Amino acid sequence: MPSGFGSFLRFLLGTLLLQGVTLLLIYTALHTDWLKTWPLFAALGGAIAVLVALWFNTIVLADRHRTVSKVSERHSKEREKIKLRAEQERLKATKEAARVQKRASMGLSLKTGLVVGGTFGLGIAMMFAQFMTLGLVTLTAAGGAALGYAVRARQEKAIAAKRLAAEERSLRIIEVEPKAALVRQGRSVGDELKT
Repeated sequence: MPSGFGSFLRFLLGTLLLQGVTLLLIYTALHTDWLKTWPLFAALGGAIAVLVALWFNTIVLADRHRTVSKVSERHSKEREKIKLRAEQERLKATKEAARVQKRASMGLSLKTGLVVGGTFGLGIAMMFAQFMTLGLVTLTAAGGAALGYAVRARQEKAIAAKRLAAEERSLRIIEVEPKAALVRQGRSVGDELKT
């Protein structure tokens, strides 16, 4: 059923017009020879009924089109809000994960630094205490551990950067030029490549 005051007025006008034409038709039929002209009045009545039915159908279709476009517009706005909210939540989760990982790595790097520094100190103390070979072995082990942790930290950063770059690539929108833009001055792109 159509909604809105405009549709109501159109239906009211159509109904009043139909009633007026029907009354005029009946009045004219009563003042003529009914037995001779009844087929003409029946045809006129049928034609008027078809025209009014088409008019009402047009009113309903226009109202339906307006309603569908309003609903479609509302859904597209809601879809955009949902996409925006999902993107914001994804960015927030990514930042939170990076912050948690940074905190964890800072705690580990502090502990690792203390262990490696203590090991270096022990190695130097052994060298001064005339345990040269044992001191060099300890220094070498501490240096290897420090180097291993540094390489591991760099690898983790590179993996995280690749993952973020892949996520950004998946979110990019590819826009395609319309086909008409590829045709220049009556010659298609394929013709230009042939020459």
